[in-house]
Amino acid sequence: MAATIVSFAVLTAALAPFFGEDGILNVSLLYLLLTLVVSAAWGYVTGLIGAVVADLLVNFFFVPPLHTLTVQEPAHVLALLIFLAVAIVGASMLSLLRREARIAEARRAETAALLAVSQDMARAVSPRDAMDRLCQSVVRSLRARGCALIWQSGKWEVAGASGGLDSLPRDEEALATEAVRTGEIVRYGGGTRIRIPGSTRIAGHARVTIVPFGTAAAEVGVLHITGEITAPQLADADRLLRAFADEASLALHRARLAADASRVDALQRADAFKSVLLSSVSHDLRSPLTAIKAAVESLRDDEVPWSEDDRRAFLETIERQTDRLTSTVTSLLEMSRLEGGAVAARIEAVEVLPFLHEIRAGLPDSAGQRKVTVAAPADVWLRADYGLLTQAVTNLVENAARYSTQTGTIALEAHQENGAVAISVSDDGPGIAAADLPHVFEKFYRGEMQSAVHGTGLGLAIAKAMVELCEGKILVSSTAAGTRFAICLPAARPPAR
Repeated sequence: MAATIVSFAVLTAALAPFFGEDGILNVSLLYLLLTLVVSAAWGYVTGLIGAVVADLLVNFFFVPPLHTLTVQEPAHVLALLIFLAVAIVGASMLSLLRREARIAEARRAETAALLAVSQDMARAVSPRDAMDRLCQSVVRSLRARGCALIWQSGKWEVAGASGGLDSLPRDEEALATEAVRTGEIVRYGGGTRIRIPGSTRIAGHARVTIVPFGTAAAEVGVLHITGEITAPQLADADRLLRAFADEASLALHRARLAADASRVDALQRADAFKSVLLSSVSHDLRSPLTAIKAAVESLRDDEVPWSEDDRRAFLETIERQTDRLTSTVTSLLEMSRLEGGAVAARIEAVEVLPFLHEIRAGLPDSAGQRKVTVAAPADVWLRADYGLLTQAVTNLVENAARYSTQTGTIALEAHQENGAVAISVSDDGPGIAAADLPHVFEKFYRGEMQSAVHGTGLGLAIAKAMVELCEGKILVSSTAAGTRFAICLPAARPPAR
């Protein structure tokens, strides 16, 4: 207001010595211009007061008789009234335009904040990562200290966080419950005390904002924000908090749908696995059981005078077929766990050269007389689950031993290229037929050349599933000179020593 008064005083002082009755039109236009500027700068009320002041100043200093508010000419009365009307209308229109511009700018700021949240969530690699990213965006947008997305499923559980909150503090559970019940944003902190119906008095020392979301038809929870909140310039903090809460509700709902879809997919895969199991493995289960039963019945037959060598042969048959049956059941159980999603990978940095030497040292008797060589550069590391990778590579070595010549060579090699590490298992066997090559990783698939070798057809499928759990891929190439399997995994930096 002071600036408005000063502006009109300066304009009057500048115009009074030079303009008289003959310059009323020009003076009126200059005062009108100043009135519009004041209205645009400081709003409608200031503009309205400026219009009245301008009308009085024109009357007092430029309309005869000068230096009085008396008006002699009817034309001057009409001119002053028109000036006042135009000034008031212009001030109202400019102030309205100014208000709409501020609203548009506020909406732009809110939209930019929500767009940043959506972009962050779009880059998420998992539902939990999406909710963590949402909380991080809320912290950045509101300049808060921390944020947690907490949902109610019988008890309050943290679904995503930024700032280290792992669980809802017990003395804030009543606050969250009341916020969900009323749908109102709850703020407390700075030593203030509030009372929640049905609960004891709660004292807060840290600034906390609890924003509820969800209805009976959607996920129910709260956004728990700690620290002072500073909304983007011109943005409405409460409206922005509500918008963030809506995003949280949608993110949580999508996460629940993804979990349900994953469970349904696991059930479907398990059901398909059972069907294939019954049709494809019945022979592999019956054959060793039949051989074991026949050997046992023969040993129990007292009418036949079996020699010691005969008895030893029967026992060897029982042992060999039991080992075969154990291997089959173990493979089936392992594949069932992988198909059902019961195996979780724990990714860590693995040094490649010592890992390959451990594989060679731990090879079972199935490798026979085959020579196993290891070649890998020193100080190369990759990212994988150590146990799963060990089992996958061992399966590949056993597969190479099963289908290569008894006195051949199995090569374990590794090399690093373009941020990835490849571990290869090569043999000098007869190779895999071109027609079989696209199917070698399918469950229970056994090509024509493998028909003479006992097996379930699950070893390579298990190896592939384990490698994929380690976020890698497995490839195969084969010629008449041998077969090469390659496991490709992300490279890792050596851990700090």
